[in-house]
Amino acid sequence: MVRNAMQHIRTVISTFLLLGILVPALHAQGDPAAGKELYTACAACHKIKGKLVGPQLGGINEKYAGDEEWLYKWIKNAPGMIQAGDSKAVALWEENNKAAMSAFTYLSDGDIDNILAYVAVEWEKLNAPVEVAGAPTGGGGGTGIDDPSIYYALLGLVAILLLIALLLVVITGTLIASVRAKENKEPVRFAEIFAQTRAILQNKFAIVAMTIFIVVGGGAKWIAEARTIGLHQGYMPEQPIAFSHAIHAGEYEIDCKYCHTGTTKSKSAWIPSVNICMNCHKGIRNRHESDEAVADPEYISPEIAKIYAAVGWDADQAAYIEGYEEKAIEWVRIHNMPDHAYFNHAQHVVVGGIECQTCHGPVEEMEVVYQYSDLGMGWCISCHREEKVKVLGEPTDKTVAEMGGLNCAACHY
Repeated sequence: MVRNAMQHIRTVISTFLLLGILVPALHAQGDPAAGKELYTACAACHKIKGKLVGPQLGGINEKYAGDEEWLYKWIKNAPGMIQAGDSKAVALWEENNKAAMSAFTYLSDGDIDNILAYVAVEWEKLNAPVEVAGAPTGGGGGTGIDDPSIYYALLGLVAILLLIALLLVVITGTLIASVRAKENKEPVRFAEIFAQTRAILQNKFAIVAMTIFIVVGGGAKWIAEARTIGLHQGYMPEQPIAFSHAIHAGEYEIDCKYCHTGTTKSKSAWIPSVNICMNCHKGIRNRHESDEAVADPEYISPEIAKIYAAVGWDADQAAYIEGYEEKAIEWVRIHNMPDHAYFNHAQHVVVGGIECQTCHGPVEEMEVVYQYSDLGMGWCISCHREEKVKVLGEPTDKTVAEMGGLNCAACHY
């Protein structure tokens, strides 16, 4: 009987131990896709990697392994825990300069699991080895003749052939002169060679062949050069502020339309005004993971300081300087369509549902933005022939070309 009791006790203890292991594991599981939607509430103050207003979230699952219940309480009601004097909550609050964290009482444990699952997936991606690939050369269809260097090579080849022909004439003349000398005949005279050369040049077939070669070769070269007028593929000017799209659009996943507000309502995408920059940079003054920021949290990076200098922002007082004469930031335009071609951003982005990357390339990977596509007429026509017309956001079986997208007056008027 004692033996049965001991066995029963061991069974109960084993069950509790198993539950103790499984429950945290079950809490750690979640749906990353659902967590991505919920994470937007966290992104205002947190990054996956690096400190923003609050600490980075990458590695949070490992940091609070075994203490998930406290983490759930903290996420749901951080202000209440601080006010109640929870020692761990107060320490975390003071560690982050007493920055206020909102209460998210509407989140369930399952919602938090989903957020943590999304953070874990993104954290793993950020710490994965990065493969460096070459910069793309363009897309969306070619413009036909796009490399005029081939014609320079052909002209060089023609020059070499002419030199070889001249050399053969000299060698042939020398051999003929040698043979005539052995046969005691008169040597070849210059007048005779000139007369034979003139006869060849006066030959109608030779004249027609040379004319065709010059017209076709020269015409092809002219067409190739003419088609590059106004095309600036690969153009990468230096900007007054070293703005990284890889950081803003890539790492922070800021929507292009947040800064380029004209894309949904105007012909032009618009250059962002400085007040859009200041929406974030009133509080963000450096890259938190940089060496300077680690040494001094109040450090202002030189590029962000240029924004402050333009609008007169006193970072120490967290206020605009009264009476300050603002300075314009003279951005250099990269994508510039010719005056005779009409392009409307809102028409393509809102009605057509075209992604920015279709024309501008992988901007979210560019430290310095450059013109990805040539944006020539052939490039646009290729897209119109392939892109399906969308109705209420759903693609149809008709292409843009079939709906009048190749009509000259659609773009040139």
